[in-house]
Amino acid sequence: MIHSQSVLGLVLAVGFSGLGVVGCGGGESTTGTTGTTATASSSGATTGAGGEMGTSTSSSSSGAGGSGGAAVQLGDVDVTVSYTGTKTGTLSIAAVSMFPPMGPPVAFQSFKMPVFPQTGTLIGLEVPKDYYLVAVLDIGNNNPQSPGPEDLVAITMPAVKVTTDKGPAVQLTLVDK
Repeated sequence: MIHSQSVLGLVLAVGFSGLGVVGCGGGESTTGTTGTTATASSSGATTGAGGEMGTSTSSSSSGAGGSGGAAVQLGDVDVTVSYTGTKTGTLSIAAVSMFPPMGPPVAFQSFKMPVFPQTGTLIGLEVPKDYYLVAVLDIGNNNPQSPGPEDLVAITMPAVKVTTDKGPAVQLTLVDK
């Protein structure tokens, strides 16, 4: 886990496009993936504690030539974000497959009014695979698409390997600048 200003500067310089799609109002949280989740035979929506909304879809991939093929194995990761400061804003957590992040996250969850420690689940991560897990507290809720200089950011370094359908529990800590 790393909290240095150099990583924050790199994330800010590259931008973290894709987090902007997670904003919502009314104290709700939003969950989403740019990939697929759950099992190869089910799809639908799930509701977790606190009204968190998740989506699940199914997917399989075909081999060369479009025939045959195995179902893609997918997993979830629980992320707990801690923060002891007084700043407020929308908390977004995301999984990206490369660092610095390029393009939208593989999975994300957003909390309009987080209560720390805040736990969320990133669903639909292809396994086995390495992911960087990112937490961004958008101070003032004024820049949901990429972190601004006022925002707090934490990222796992090195990447976290997700190897099973229920990946490791991950702890990220936001610290004031």
